[in-house]
Amino acid sequence: MIYRTLLVLGIYSMALSGEGIQSFPSFQGFEGVVNTPNSEVIKEGEFQFLYTNQVENFAPSSSLAFRNNKEQESYFLNMGFLPNLDFSLRYSHGTDKRVNRDYLSDRIINFKYQLPFISNDIIKVAFGMQDVGGRAQHLNSKYIVASKSLNNFRANLGFAQGEQEGALDGTFGSLEYQPLSWLQIAGEYDTKEWNGIIKYQYTTSIANKRLNLGLMAKSSLDYNDVYLGVYTDILFKDYKVPSISKVNKKVIPSSIKALKEFGFSNIKSEIRDDTIFFEYENTLYVYNDIDALGIVLGTLAMSDKASTIEVTIKRGDIAQYGVKVVTKAYKEFLKTGKYKEGLLEFISSQNLNASTNRVEYSDRFKPTLTIQPDFVLVDGSEYGHMDYTLAMQTELSMRLAKGTFISANYNIPLSLTDNFKEHGIFDYRNRNKTTSGFDQVLLSQFFQFNLPYRWINLIQVGQFDKELTGLSVESQISDLSGKHALLFKASSLEDNLYNQMDLYFDKKREEKLISYRYYWDSLNSNVKITAGEFLYGDRGVSISLKRYFSDMSVQFDIAQTEHNFKGSHKVGKLTLSIPLGSNKRFKSRYLDVKGDYLTYNRRKTITTDGSNISQPHHLKEVKNNFTLEKYYLNNDRFTPVYIKENAHRLRDIMFLK
Repeated sequence: MIYRTLLVLGIYSMALSGEGIQSFPSFQGFEGVVNTPNSEVIKEGEFQFLYTNQVENFAPSSSLAFRNNKEQESYFLNMGFLPNLDFSLRYSHGTDKRVNRDYLSDRIINFKYQLPFISNDIIKVAFGMQDVGGRAQHLNSKYIVASKSLNNFRANLGFAQGEQEGALDGTFGSLEYQPLSWLQIAGEYDTKEWNGIIKYQYTTSIANKRLNLGLMAKSSLDYNDVYLGVYTDILFKDYKVPSISKVNKKVIPSSIKALKEFGFSNIKSEIRDDTIFFEYENTLYVYNDIDALGIVLGTLAMSDKASTIEVTIKRGDIAQYGVKVVTKAYKEFLKTGKYKEGLLEFISSQNLNASTNRVEYSDRFKPTLTIQPDFVLVDGSEYGHMDYTLAMQTELSMRLAKGTFISANYNIPLSLTDNFKEHGIFDYRNRNKTTSGFDQVLLSQFFQFNLPYRWINLIQVGQFDKELTGLSVESQISDLSGKHALLFKASSLEDNLYNQMDLYFDKKREEKLISYRYYWDSLNSNVKITAGEFLYGDRGVSISLKRYFSDMSVQFDIAQTEHNFKGSHKVGKLTLSIPLGSNKRFKSRYLDVKGDYLTYNRRKTITTDGSNISQPHHLKEVKNNFTLEKYYLNNDRFTPVYIKENAHRLRDIMFLK
């Protein structure tokens, strides 16, 4: 061991100063070489999806003998969730070919934190943990690592303390060399073996987001087998960096008349007292209402028709907010990209005189077709290796009157595994949707009270899910900034599918929930605490943190719930919502068509002995596209405080990138 440590120290001493080398993912998910980390972390707002077929070394006496008869696959979701902190979810499954039995089935959590108080010009230091929590900790270790870069080289030296044979345990080191922007060559000692790796990366863009596609190949001095890894990562975060751009005249309205014809609905406008008054509803941009506001304010400011602009934003033809800007100040913002406090003044929304200002481009009785995938995945459960269901949801909706909508959702199953079929162990996760049919038919009514605070309400009646019918009421009270909000939810439903879920054989399902939501502006996040009774009878408290990265969001929930017959459980959940398709609707005279989010959930129920088991019916709520959070509040983010924090997007939508 002494000569190996001396060699590692010699490699590390090659790096003197400076940096200019990229960091790629490793075969363990974290940024690093093969099995060892470096001190780099995934950028905030960056998400990686990684697959590798490396067989872990659980036999230190002879890695070759162990690997000869094994197959393994590992799937990773790596994310830069907070500044200087990356987080990784991993599922690994291994099979012994000789006996056709699993030797590994494990869901793993990793994290790494880069110390912010050390100057990166001197050295970078990070510490982390691998295989945190759970009962089967095959790779559990704690480590600290330091890195130093010189031009195209980076040397890394660290120490790990591991508890299992497959974990890092002892001194490790590596040297990375990047001769080209798309090629990296590296070698490491991972406390057990000497490994070499080649990494290729191709960079492109999709929907104005940078996208990396990567391929990795590694081998070891102890064996000749080559293992592969493939990954893709995308940076979702919007950085507030003013850029010198030109107005995108090809797609941006050139006048107030062109703005009216741009694709918005329920428009009213007039000019009086040196002020432009403009009302509209965003029925064009799919994922973020702030884009529509940017188009409206930018076009009105550049028209230079008045010194002041007052815009009323509507939803369901109900006035939400009033925004007032000074034309000269807003034009300066468009020119420089520098947001000054007070640029946006939020005021009480005022409907223009209906007798003298008729509504143009009304969306009443105009149907909208929404198409979105429905995907559920359960990996590494006690019942199966990789179970999933994939369906297509098609929803037809229409506004009948002010705040009144009717909607019908048709489910089309595409593919599913046996455990998701009717009466399978996971049928509860999508309520036996194994055949095509209408799983949702709803009548929704929104109404809002004009008070010194905002009070928004929703009543829904109909079929909320397959064989689940009844009534649901939601109410939200918030301050005028939208920073603080109280939410109330009550539902009374009849469940003809799970009428034998408990000893009462009761069809009745009730929700009685109260929540407090706080917008954390420095993190562009909502923090929410919910207490009460959930849909399937479990009672308790849930805490969630939902971060917004451009149009996508990632949410962590942790909850303690208790059920009369199913006992007490701690539940952890991750939810990713990723926008699919165009950011604009396809609009025709008779029909609008739009896409929606792909939602990915990963949930763990933690038992008292530390194991992770699949438990049904915990922390469930009725969900649909016309809840207060989803529809009226644009995924609970279209508030004055959110608009101000993301004001750079008001300008970005007007300009060529």
